[in-house]
Amino acid sequence: MNIGYRRVSRKSPCRICGKPDWCSTTVDQNISFCARSTTYADRLSRDGWGIYYSNFKRLIGPTKTFSAKTQAYSIQAPIASIEHRHKIYKKLIQLSPLTKCDESVSRNDGIRGAQIREVDKHGGFPKTAIERHRLVEAIIESFVSEDGIVPAFKGVPGFWRGSNGRPRLGGDFDFVEDLILIPFIDPKGLIQACQIRCVKESSAWSGRYLWLSSIRHRDGCGPGTPLHHEGPLGFKGKSIQTVLVTEGALKAATVQAFLPDRYVVGNSGVATSHREIVKTARKKNLEIAFDADCLTNPHVARALASLIALRVREQKFLSYDHPVRIITWDKHYKGIDDALIAGATLKYQSVSAWLKSLTPNCFEATRHQLAGISL
Repeated sequence: MNIGYRRVSRKSPCRICGKPDWCSTTVDQNISFCARSTTYADRLSRDGWGIYYSNFKRLIGPTKTFSAKTQAYSIQAPIASIEHRHKIYKKLIQLSPLTKCDESVSRNDGIRGAQIREVDKHGGFPKTAIERHRLVEAIIESFVSEDGIVPAFKGVPGFWRGSNGRPRLGGDFDFVEDLILIPFIDPKGLIQACQIRCVKESSAWSGRYLWLSSIRHRDGCGPGTPLHHEGPLGFKGKSIQTVLVTEGALKAATVQAFLPDRYVVGNSGVATSHREIVKTARKKNLEIAFDADCLTNPHVARALASLIALRVREQKFLSYDHPVRIITWDKHYKGIDDALIAGATLKYQSVSAWLKSLTPNCFEATRHQLAGISL
């Protein structure tokens, strides 16, 4: 069956966020693709968009197989405290370390070498449901052995309760490939959520990330779109003068290693976590290092302009004046991590200079976000 897609418009805005641009839907409006929101999404797209099904029984996932008996739940559990989530995720990574995936740490290129420098910080996420079930059993046994109690998994994104009452992890289906578990750290160094991505770069998921989530499962919930703080792990207590934001936790780890004088954070997409970024960089210099297409992709340019506008408004409200700089590099390298690894020169632009370097379409995309703002 051929499913048609169309962009949202003023006459037919997005059914999720209510906006007339960016998002799209199927012609029959049974599936909505929201570029702004992932809250309560049935799943995320490979680009981090929230995908919402009007019929919750149509469970479609990035999987080889899935159980048709899995029931969908429209009400998610309240998210557990950050301390409890950290405790569960830390044990998960401890019992399923990335070193179990020999291929993922044996090469010196891409995600398997340059980006993952401290393999003990990341986990290996089994591709089959039965392996993940055994992993949950191992977590329970470890907690019982150490603390004498059975841990609670309710409200920990990624965990849910099966029809037999037993806790499960990561859906009742098999993925095509083994996955890497990437923790997102809060300002105190605690694990608040995790993303997953395929180990093999040749996979159809290459370069793509999904949140570890249990939305639509009993006792499950989603993580939202938290901001990753690499700083608490790599900054080592130095006086913070500059906050640098880039895309994703892996890029943030690489940037922190190359630029240790910055406090580095990573968001899950160019349009996410803007308020958290501005709050983290309050009364500090802010450097923005989104991918190189921020000069040519109108969607990325619009999101970057939105972040700048929020920062400028806060500066005026709180009466402080610390610069915002856009970091660019040779366009042959997609991300700042690739540029740093290759030894490319970074260029630091003022917002005005960045605007002048945009393509006409990108500049037009920023006008609405920056309307009425003096740079």
